[in-house]
Amino acid sequence: MSFSLRLKEQRERMGLSQAALAKELNVSTGSIGMWESTDRIPPAKKLIQIADYFHVSTDYLLGRKTEFNFSTSKELESSSKEQQLIRCFRELPESSQDLILGMVKSAAAAAKRA
Repeated sequence: MSFSLRLKEQRERMGLSQAALAKELNVSTGSIGMWESTDRIPPAKKLIQIADYFHVSTDYLLGRKTEFNFSTSKELESSSKEQQLIRCFRELPESSQDLILGMVKSAAAAAKRA
């Protein structure tokens, strides 16, 4: 499988649009589109950033390995509700993200005590 297909697969697995991934990686939406539709590969530093973001190896992204670490992939699986929460959270301004994060931490701590 080519880099372009692996990148698209990982982006879709995380429920991200090309624009959302571009924002996360600090690149243009056009760069994401180009990488997903051609044989062009990003520069080494950006490739490492992409691998780190998706918690996969650069070898996996480049097609040198057919599977990424199984235990990591299981840890990264998330429910539809979790994916929806992440997408909504990313759309909030940073001040709102901080508020929501504090609320979630408080709720989790209360649940542990109960």
